[in-house]
Amino acid sequence: MRGYTKDWNKIANEIKEAAGWKCENCEHPNDPGNGYALTVHHLDANPQNNDPSNLVALCQRCHLKHQHKDLKRQLWFWGPPTFLARRRQAV
Repeated sequence: MRGYTKDWNKIANEIKEAAGWKCENCEHPNDPGNGYALTVHHLDANPQNNDPSNLVALCQRCHLKHQHKDLKRQLWFWGPPTFLARRRQAV
């Protein structure tokens, strides 16, 4: 698998803007000094797949929590992550 696309910084910034510079999971605002630096997570773990439906703005803490979990297993055992439930409500 290849790394991030050349336009990744622009795309990541757009995702953060769309989330209001808050974590889509815990809703904590971007606050790097206190461990809440806003990042963008690829749900399918493919840094080449920059479809907006595959990207979610997460603080460092939530990103690390979700990064290595298999999404299907997570949905089965613990229900959908907060950010997915919120997105479904917004539609």
